[in-house]
Amino acid sequence: MDIERIKDKLSELQSYLIELEEDLPDAVDDYLEQRITKRACERTFQLACQVVLDICNLIIAGKGFSIPKDNRDAIGKLTENKIIPEKLSLRLQDMISFRNLLVHRYGKVDDNRVYVHLKEETDDLYRFIEVIEDFIES
Repeated sequence: MDIERIKDKLSELQSYLIELEEDLPDAVDDYLEQRITKRACERTFQLACQVVLDICNLIIAGKGFSIPKDNRDAIGKLTENKIIPEKLSLRLQDMISFRNLLVHRYGKVDDNRVYVHLKEETDDLYRFIEVIEDFIES
């Protein structure tokens, strides 16, 4: 398993989270009124989610787990193998589904809902970092 690559990805994820916290306005109205900020925050969130998937796939390949059928399954593989707790896994899988909604724009996206996700889901991403750091240190 390429521990250094995983560590680099964890650092990249942490950078995206810091950027998101710095860029995301404190009030939803400010978020809704600032088109460029809104798009930048969405993109940073998308990049953070992609890094989560990259880390999952690095671990899957390094450990020789079966190939995931989709992005949600990549997270599920780590849960099956006792790397990510079930509760966190479910939240991350939902986050990846939400990321897909943003990327592919399956219908109209509710910007109020996006704001709530961006505000509330960073804790799960920080928890993911902790879990993966514990895993690679053991």
